[in-house]
Amino acid sequence: MSEPSKLREMTSHNNLHSLLFQTTSAEYIALCVQIYQLARHALLERLEEGTYRNPAIVLDLDETVIDNSAYQKSLLVAGKNFDEKTSWREWCNAAQAGAVPGALEFVRFATERKITPIFITSRENVTRKGTAQNLHKLGLLDDEELAFELRHDAGTVSHEEHAQKTRLFMKDMTKVALPFPNGMKDFELKNKFDQRVFCELVRHYEIALSLGDSLGDYAEYYGRLFNKDGERIDGHPSVKGRCAAVWQDIRLFGREFILLPNATYGSWLRALEGNNVGASDELAKTNNPVRQPLREPLETFHYDGKESPAKSVGTKLDAAPGNWTS
Repeated sequence: MSEPSKLREMTSHNNLHSLLFQTTSAEYIALCVQIYQLARHALLERLEEGTYRNPAIVLDLDETVIDNSAYQKSLLVAGKNFDEKTSWREWCNAAQAGAVPGALEFVRFATERKITPIFITSRENVTRKGTAQNLHKLGLLDDEELAFELRHDAGTVSHEEHAQKTRLFMKDMTKVALPFPNGMKDFELKNKFDQRVFCELVRHYEIALSLGDSLGDYAEYYGRLFNKDGERIDGHPSVKGRCAAVWQDIRLFGREFILLPNATYGSWLRALEGNNVGASDELAKTNNPVRQPLREPLETFHYDGKESPAKSVGTKLDAAPGNWTS
């Protein structure tokens, strides 16, 4: 058999079709908008219960409010894996991400009804400045809030004052000590679950609805293992165990928790990796930049998503922006 024409060797991880779905399909836009419309109805239904005095919604950021497809494209083009300490920090600090379809409208809908949007993200706290600037560009933080975040980043606002005023909670925030009737009390703020407790117990928010792209954004047991005493142990929940937990929680979806689609990364991939069921290139611990060689047709492909900062014509992989760090 002769060698197929118009083919060239290249390497990439297995994210191609997931990323194409996210960045080119009308279905992805419709799906996200549909989900945020559902979130509006769910939120109004909860408020009609008449039990909320200080209602809030909790939103994850990445692939829930913020669209990181430009970053994913850059990895695909470069044949590199996700790395939290290098390229991901650079992307977060670049503050160039757009919004997931429907997200901004939903946040405005909630805000107009005097419901406080709280952003709880797994982004590292060291990327706070860039993340806050990105949220400000999208209209999700106002000028005063951005100035407050920048003052805290510069060290002129204490961790205690910041924790009691910010709407942006990030991974590995500094523990704070606050006065309570029976004395000073320490509050860990390292992860999403500590931060949710803090928002309810200290900030006195009543969380009416949570939104995320991973089940771990809502319940800790979807992303972590615990022993019978409730102590965290090493490992990751199994694929089977996570699916069983969904059936256990089935009445909560669409009422207390709204899930956004993310086929490119997340806890579902960590379940495969952590249990040796499979391994995504994005999460692989290997000295090789990628695992799987691809042969990509050199056909002209128009890669132009309205919501995407990348606009170009060429092969699929030529479309990824290479200048977001500039």
